[in-house]
Amino acid sequence: MNAQAGWYVDGNTPGLERWWDGNQWTDQTRPAGAPPAGYAPATAVNPEKNGLGLASLILGIIGLLFCLMPITGFIGFILGITGLALGLAGISRCRKNKATNKKTAIAGTILSVLAVIFGIVMFFTAVDQLGNDLDQIGTDLQDYSDCINEADNLDQMNECN
Repeated sequence: MNAQAGWYVDGNTPGLERWWDGNQWTDQTRPAGAPPAGYAPATAVNPEKNGLGLASLILGIIGLLFCLMPITGFIGFILGITGLALGLAGISRCRKNKATNKKTAIAGTILSVLAVIFGIVMFFTAVDQLGNDLDQIGTDLQDYSDCINEADNLDQMNECN
């Protein structure tokens, strides 16, 4: 046999390869298809897109839109928390070479953090505004009650607003 030195399928043992040194067969064997000694087996790098990162980006954007109005700020907060979790999971998948689009996952994480922050701000803004509105209603009711109590006749009562 005039073949070059290397690993060849062992005809006597299925599933094994035997080393041919260029002149003769040696006693060295290995499982068929195994990588050369000292080398790690080939692995797929970034086999799929990063759906988690994309979902995080979308939730971050929608969360920020909900944060534009104080009354819906809590929805933006919830979407931001969900987007943050998905974004961090997407970044983790990229670090493990299980997904691509790391930039998308990072952008989604950042937008989701902003949605969380603005959601909190808008929630407290809405609560503060509600407190001011309730105070104003209480003041208006007190003023109306005082006007009715001070009225001497029906015409003066009708003038109370």
